[in-house]
Amino acid sequence: MNSGDVQLSAQSELQGGESLLWSGPANPGRSALSALPAALFGIPFAGFAFFWMSSAYHSTQNLANRHNTLPSGFSVFPLFGLPFLLIGLGLILSPLGVYLKGRSGVYAVTNRRVMVITGTTSRSVKSVIPTDIAEVDHRERPDGTGDVLIRTNSVMRTNNGTTQIMVGLYGVPNVKEVAGLVMKLRAQPVAS
Repeated sequence: MNSGDVQLSAQSELQGGESLLWSGPANPGRSALSALPAALFGIPFAGFAFFWMSSAYHSTQNLANRHNTLPSGFSVFPLFGLPFLLIGLGLILSPLGVYLKGRSGVYAVTNRRVMVITGTTSRSVKSVIPTDIAEVDHRERPDGTGDVLIRTNSVMRTNNGTTQIMVGLYGVPNVKEVAGLVMKLRAQPVAS
C-alpha cells in the first residue's frame, strides 16, 4: 500500500472536527509474529488430535477384523477428533491469517483517537479514545522501527477472570515519534 493510499484510507474514517496527526501502513510480518504463540500451542494440540484419531481408527479396524463386522456407530468414532484437529490446524495457521489481514491494514493517530483499520472490501476500524488508554509502551529496533503497545482500560472476560485488552501498532516507522503522539493523546484533558 503506498503512502497516498494509506493517508486516504485514514482520512476516510475521520469524523467532524477530527484531524489526522500520523498514519502509516500496518506491517503484516510483525503482526503475524504476534500470533506465533498461538501457532506454537496449536502444534501439540493438532498432533494429539491426529494421534487420537489414528489410534481410534486402528482400534476400530482391529475390532472389525476380529469380528468380521463393526458394531453400529463405531465406524464414525475416529471422526470425533476432527473438530479438535481443525482447531489445532486453525491455531497453526493463525499467523498466516493475521498476515493476510494485515496486508491492507492502516494505523492512524488523530487528535481524538488511535485507529487500526483493516480490510478493503469489508473494513473494520478499531478505535482507542484517550480515556481508554491506560498505558503506552514501545519497543524500538535498531533501524528506528518498532511496535507501539497500548494497554486499554477495557477488559475481556475469559475463563480465568478478566484480562485487559491490548492494541498493538506493529512495525511502525519512527516508533518513538508515534508512541509520543499516543502518549500526548492520552494526556489530553477530558472534554466535558
